[in-house]
Amino acid sequence: MALHKKVLLFAVLFAVLASACGQVRELVITPAPPSTATSPATLEPTPAVSATSTNELLPTATIVQPIPPEDIGPFRGVSSLPEELTVDGGDMRLRTPADGSVWILTSQVALRWFARAWETVLSGGEVLPVDADDEGRLWALPPGEFEIAAWHPVRQRWASAGQWMAYESASGWTGTPTSEVMSWWRPPSWRPLTQAGGILWLPVGGELRALHGSLWTTHTLEEMGFPAPVMEDVDILLTLAVRNNGSEVWVGECYYSGPGPMGGGGVRWFDGQAWQGADTPVGTTCVSAITTDPAGNVWLGAYDTIWRYDAASQVWTSSQIPEAFLSDYNFAYPQQLIVDQSGDVWVIMQLCGGASCSGPAQLYRIHNGEWSLVIESPDAFAPLKQLVLDVDGQAWLFWDGVVYRLQGDAVQSVATINARGVDLGPDGRLWVAADETGGVGLWFMLPSPQPTSTP
Repeated sequence: MALHKKVLLFAVLFAVLASACGQVRELVITPAPPSTATSPATLEPTPAVSATSTNELLPTATIVQPIPPEDIGPFRGVSSLPEELTVDGGDMRLRTPADGSVWILTSQVALRWFARAWETVLSGGEVLPVDADDEGRLWALPPGEFEIAAWHPVRQRWASAGQWMAYESASGWTGTPTSEVMSWWRPPSWRPLTQAGGILWLPVGGELRALHGSLWTTHTLEEMGFPAPVMEDVDILLTLAVRNNGSEVWVGECYYSGPGPMGGGGVRWFDGQAWQGADTPVGTTCVSAITTDPAGNVWLGAYDTIWRYDAASQVWTSSQIPEAFLSDYNFAYPQQLIVDQSGDVWVIMQLCGGASCSGPAQLYRIHNGEWSLVIESPDAFAPLKQLVLDVDGQAWLFWDGVVYRLQGDAVQSVATINARGVDLGPDGRLWVAADETGGVGLWFMLPSPQPTSTP
């Protein structure tokens, strides 16, 4: 695999991590001296090596004097993004882990903003970025489908650095087709979730994998209590949430194909000892959205129904979308739901016809069991449509190039910004990657500013 011409390629060799079990191989990656170059660096696939192999340096590129874009409403400009990201017009994810960094991820590029500089961790190679977790690790798939690699941040005095760890079969990892990452017809599935106690949960196709230290454990559909799919040629998507300070992991299952969701096994949860939930009233259905509220209640979106599990009484209740809101469409399914500080439920629904789920997107509010249509869009996919709940419990909506503050049935616009990725940082800042003239920029908003209207 060739690096970009602007990056000096040193000889790349790999080492075996000296551990008692020998499950994880280690590759140290440190940055080149600071420069204004934007050349990408790539992770070379990890070949079989002997214990006598040595580590070499693989340089990465940084920008030490980024140019911030102009402020937009309450959003403060941080930096324009490196040029290599502007050519990727597909899915973009923004992650803000606990280490204070900001990750921008696409199907080919992984950029990290830290210490007021960009670092190109992966770019334009065969290694596929998967996602960044809560601890600031980047997970990626080298070619070969037999291992997974994690980039760990390492602090230095003058810059950030990284260390690649390759997890192979000896660590409990089993290969998976890269098509599980790239399917276009359903949401991204590989979102890592870190439970209290340091366990990382990673949905991988029809399996849920848990990382304990340096060892992976696999939970199959059968072990979780999900029935085997009746149909063939469907992608199985697992959606995760945690409750009880992370002591329980909840998993919703949905089958997807080109037309859209095609049923599913419902919901299960792991209480630390065993899998529960086979007898819930949710039944065998597509659970496409799942969240928890501050009281520890669990909320599920399953086609046209929102389910609530009351943590205190352990009772399930449901609320179904009024048929009049479906118009001439056959059914709908939730793409996202949140519960705000007043207890209102906000749901982004995708409407589906007989052939596919390419109908309009709609935002609903459920207040005391009553549904109301808040806003709709004829384009279900782009621009970005996403709900965010800030540290004060205030709900924000990114919808068709406008940012709205949600309050009752009223939506108040606060900025016009064509967002590509959104996430809430650990310090309460709301981060946004959005289009700007000639490229993509990074902005943030401080917690719960006073609403200001925009034209």
